[in-house]
Amino acid sequence: MPLPLSAQTAAPWDWNRVLTPRVVLQILPLVVLVVWTYWYPLLKWETVWRRSSAWGHGYLIPLIAVLLAHFRLKEFNPRRIEPCIWGLVLILAGLAIRIWSLSLMITFPGDLSFLLVVAGVVLLALGWQMFKVLWVPVAYLLLMIPWDTKYYEGVALPLQTMSAAATERFLGLLGYERIPTEMLEMWKNAWAGQGLWVCRDGNVLYLASAAKDPLNVAEACSGLHLLFAFVALGVLMAFMYRTPLWERLLIMGSSVPIAIFCNFIRVTLMALSSDALYFEREAATANAPTWSRFVPDFVWGMVAGGALPDKLAALRQSVLNPDSWLHQSFGFLMLGLAFLIMSIELRVIDMFFVDDEAPRDGAPPKPDAPASSAAAGEGACG
Repeated sequence: MPLPLSAQTAAPWDWNRVLTPRVVLQILPLVVLVVWTYWYPLLKWETVWRRSSAWGHGYLIPLIAVLLAHFRLKEFNPRRIEPCIWGLVLILAGLAIRIWSLSLMITFPGDLSFLLVVAGVVLLALGWQMFKVLWVPVAYLLLMIPWDTKYYEGVALPLQTMSAAATERFLGLLGYERIPTEMLEMWKNAWAGQGLWVCRDGNVLYLASAAKDPLNVAEACSGLHLLFAFVALGVLMAFMYRTPLWERLLIMGSSVPIAIFCNFIRVTLMALSSDALYFEREAATANAPTWSRFVPDFVWGMVAGGALPDKLAALRQSVLNPDSWLHQSFGFLMLGLAFLIMSIELRVIDMFFVDDEAPRDGAPPKPDAPASSAAAGEGACG
């Protein structure tokens, strides 16, 4: 029998109306079953989150999913809980996929089946009305599941090449001489450490300052981890601040080109920083430093090395080292840039588009539909 969540007039959403002892007793055995079944994948994912900067955001995804569920429940305010037997079908389908993947030793499909099982638990325990609201937070959990290596590399390699190629072209616009790949060896022998030039060999950038120690646009700089983080941010902003479907799709879709653009800026800044630090070191060695003499002494005191040229060399190596704090700080700066771009995007939408569904100033809001009409058309599961 359905469990009513409100009377004829809808009350504001309150979690206490859902997390009743009866509902908790219904959900708890299912949650234990999911955790027990996916205990090894959960431990594996946590290890990847801890060791890989590309998946460090995995810790935040479940928390953001709960926050997203809260806002969607406040927005739609489902009125009743009626368990739906079709949720059991989803659970069994997910478990079948996991058993199949284990038998064939193919882990990634089995990992993805976690989402199907969680969706089944929601549908089985809470019913169709709640599932229509909570499917977005459930799908959001996809962003916390680390990709299989072959899929990860298949996406990372094109992004690496794209970032390196865009940076090479942009440096050319800044006055760098672009060297063909077939002339690289000759150019490195003749012009290493001299002039402003750039040469791209695949996803590796050779600069005058990095002829023997090139800037390798590897997985850490591919933008893939930025892509996951920005998509997570885009989905959150879309469903928290926007109601029309086309606005949500636009914001979520724009997170991909924003991530690629921000990563291009990141790689370009690292290339320019490498050259700037290298040539400043040469100037400091000749006792003719330029901008470095204006840096306060307490700042140089935080950099390893003795004399100023040694500190500049250590700082440049830190820029090029993917495991250093300075190298990773470029990524955090890009997250701020992405948030700024998305905020501008939201403002532009507000300036040029009007939401027809939103009530005009002074107009009375639309009355809530009666509970009986809300329950109509729900089918066998309410």
